[in-house]
Amino acid sequence: MNEGRSETAQTDKEQLRSQFGSLLVTFIGGALLGASAMWTGLELQGKPQGMSMSAQQGGMAHETKAANIVAVDDWAARPTLDTAVYRDPGAGWNLNVITTNFTFDAKSAGLENVEGHGHAHVYVNGVKLGRVYGAWHHIGALPLGENEVTVSLYANDHSALASDGVKITSTSTVIVEQ
Repeated sequence: MNEGRSETAQTDKEQLRSQFGSLLVTFIGGALLGASAMWTGLELQGKPQGMSMSAQQGGMAHETKAANIVAVDDWAARPTLDTAVYRDPGAGWNLNVITTNFTFDAKSAGLENVEGHGHAHVYVNGVKLGRVYGAWHHIGALPLGENEVTVSLYANDHSALASDGVKITSTSTVIVEQ
């Protein structure tokens, strides 16, 4: 008689273990599915679909308020900056950073300043995306509506470059429509 109870207890334990395993797999699967859906939603927010883009270059429009500024007024050749933004055929946008009298110098970032050398910072709607060390930079999906893509030039020591007291900056406006 005890043998029957032992087999029943063993079967109950296996059934509980199986139910717990199923519950755990369901919970983990649901969490992964939820995270995946959230991530996909964030990636698709403002996904380019049938939109047009208009760009307006702002040149050196933003006033300088940074504590560390390098004036380029006495340089042999003042750097210039312009930008253009193009829709990427795959996804997102391609930013073209067009400079004269300026060399992108990734190897010297954080080192001593060299006249005409440095990097750029890129911002979308006031949020810094990162540094740029060349003429092209890919930007992911932008939200619907008007978006400002701003680029500013910086010296090797991360000081902003300014000409006539104005930070060297270019802004392109990208309009994302549904």
